[in-house]
Amino acid sequence: MRNMKNTVVAGKELDIKSTSNVNGMCHELMTLPNSHQTDRSNQYATQDNDDFISLESNKQVLLIKQQDEELNELSASVERIGGVGLTIHEELLAQDSIEKIIDDLGTEMESTSNRLDFVQKKVAVVMKKAGAKGQIMMILFLVVLFIVLFVLVFLT
Repeated sequence: MRNMKNTVVAGKELDIKSTSNVNGMCHELMTLPNSHQTDRSNQYATQDNDDFISLESNKQVLLIKQQDEELNELSASVERIGGVGLTIHEELLAQDSIEKIIDDLGTEMESTSNRLDFVQKKVAVVMKKAGAKGQIMMILFLVVLFIVLFVLVFLT
């Protein structure tokens, strides 16, 4: 019995000592300066920061490349639009010169039409004065004149 009692008492003391040992070690670990833990967490934080900065730098480089490509495409589009604008300008200048030619032609046609009207009025006056016999003579004269001109133009 005594041996058992001693074993039980010794076990309790061992439990108390081991419990106090464990508690002491936990307390000691908790109260130790966290320089090792701090260094490790600072190292991880620094590594994380470096990784983040590197990632963001890569993103910015890619973004700048993408913007450069888009600017190149925009530049090419602006050059094409400029070329189209110059072509339109040239066409408008050509149309302006064509309008001037058409206006000049219209003015000449109007002038010629006025002269033709004047000649027709004079011929009508001459026809009235000449009478029927004079009209027949004039028609014959004009036919002979037409034949002579025809021969001169086409046979020579």
